[in-house]
Formats: sequence, C-alpha cells, structure tokens
Amino acid sequence: MVIGLILSFFLLTRQSDFYNSLEKINKNKSYNIQVKDAYNERGIYVLNNKYYINSATYVIGNHYGLSKDDAIWRPKDAEYLPRISDISAPFIIKKEIDNDTLTLKKGDKTILLLLVID
Repeated sequence: MVIGLILSFFLLTRQSDFYNSLEKINKNKSYNIQVKDAYNERGIYVLNNKYYINSATYVIGNHYGLSKDDAIWRPKDAEYLPRISDISAPFIIKKEIDNDTLTLKKGDKTILLLLVID
C-alpha cells in the first residue's frame, strides 16, 4: 500500500510539472502556430505539447462540418455548440495582439473562435 501511495504521488507530481510547462494562449500575445498534434485533457486543449487553450473555446459562425459532435449523452432537442476541442489536428491557429478572436485554418476552410478569458 505504501508503494502504491508513493507511486501515485510521483505520477501526480510528474503530470503537474507537464501542465505547468505549457504556455497558455492568451489575449495579450500574437500567435501563428502550425498545430500538428492536439488533444483534450481535463478541460484544456493541448496543442503540440507546448501550448494550451480552454477546451470550451467556442466556434463563431460556420464550422464547415470540421467540428464533429460525437456526444452520445446529448438530448435530441439540445443545440450543439461546436468548440475547438471538437476540431482535430492538423490546422493553423493565428491570433493578433489584444484580440479575443482566433483564426483557425484547416485546409481551405477558415473558422473563427472566441477566446475564453479565465
């Protein structure tokens, strides 16, 4: 039991160090990121194992079918609101300084997203 507790503590500390090493995409900086790998992890969307953004960052307007709604729990009459975490990599993210709108380009499609400010 003691070995299990020590191993659990070690793994939790290691995972915490990884999350602390990620750079948050925020309003005060500009970005031009070629995203090759992206995954959803505990409320954040990790991009290239270097950046992260809130998983609830909403798509503004048309998502051109690039966002996949695979939720089996959603009631049939509930509206689907696409988020960045519903769009799979690869794609390019661009953002200007002091702007809360992200531009996501995937293939020949451009999607706008509203940055969630925490």
